[in-house]
Amino acid sequence: MQKLLFQTTNAEELGKYFFQDRLLDFFKYLSFLMMYVNGQNQQIELIQAFVHSESKDGEKDDVLTVETVFLNGDKTKIVRIWGAKDIESGVALMVTMDLIDPVTKQIEEEYTAIENDVEFFRQDKQGDGSVSF
Repeated sequence: MQKLLFQTTNAEELGKYFFQDRLLDFFKYLSFLMMYVNGQNQQIELIQAFVHSESKDGEKDDVLTVETVFLNGDKTKIVRIWGAKDIESGVALMVTMDLIDPVTKQIEEEYTAIENDVEFFRQDKQGDGSVSF
């Protein structure tokens, strides 16, 4: 059973929920998201963000899921950053970044950033905020 905790198409609301009010307790997801956003040379457009929890038994929430979707600066790709975290242990189960064709809605590239709390990316040493896998 899923329970919607947050949903927006407004970048200011996302910033307030994720960072100002710190209502999203998923540090590894937020760190990767910020590296992506800060590494962009062009303005990106928020399409949608949502946060929900899931429970297997309908009582205790087991997994927290977050998805943030952007249109890149030149409007040639949709970028979806998705993550899931085990609520009890705090382990980041998965964080991925998908590049999606905006016309066909087909995933063209998929990158696993984190799996079972292991990070598969690094921030560029040049200091420009770019992300490498």
